[in-house]
Amino acid sequence: MNVARLREYAHVYDIDLACSCVVTESTTMLGLGMLGVRDNRAWITRLGVLPSGRRKGVGNAIMSELIAQAKARRFDNIWLEVIEGNTPAHILFRKFNFQETRDLIVARRPPNPHTAVFPSGIKRVTTLDHEEAIILLSHRKKRPNWLNETESLQNTRNLSALLVELENGGRGWITYHAALLQLTRILVEVTAGDPVAVTTACLNVLHNRHKRQDAKTENIFDDEQWQGYQNAGYIESFRRIEMVKKLK
Repeated sequence: MNVARLREYAHVYDIDLACSCVVTESTTMLGLGMLGVRDNRAWITRLGVLPSGRRKGVGNAIMSELIAQAKARRFDNIWLEVIEGNTPAHILFRKFNFQETRDLIVARRPPNPHTAVFPSGIKRVTTLDHEEAIILLSHRKKRPNWLNETESLQNTRNLSALLVELENGGRGWITYHAALLQLTRILVEVTAGDPVAVTTACLNVLHNRHKRQDAKTENIFDDEQWQGYQNAGYIESFRRIEMVKKLK
């Protein structure tokens, strides 16, 4: 992560550098951890220990400091995610009394320039701008993960959205960020009708408009909508486990 990307990351996810920490030994950096802060909650991210710092208690020291920073600001809880299968990190977080909440899926869809036919069964598609997309995101039914919270997406530049209405009465919307080579920030909300069918339709409309771009979606839920993503050509890359520690 270069300086520009780190600066953007800190902005999008409300990272408080004064609450974050770096562990050093003399002039050598051994590890770091960052803390996002919003309202009454905090989020641990980018926690990493270099090989030279392992088996020296560096991970424990980082976790202790970040939790102490969150407690000093009287936050209600502190969140994080761990990649499924990263057993050492998972054990570390459990040691600090973090509890698992849910599985989150990271998935990709390769570009397919041959999907030229507009999806059938679509009655109307309405294009929305960034601010209109944020209004939709603020009315989601399920609690989003930190990466996909409305605050994170508000901090993202040039977000777009599509309202999709089906001929059978199904309705939903999809938000996304379109870069030259890749679509990101892809989130679907179903407002009426079958969750699988509406999710599939929203994604097919999106990819009909952006046939040549790779697509990535992060931290979506393992629920019935995931089948809609799969129907639209998404493949699971890996999973994260969301965890929380209550501070009050």
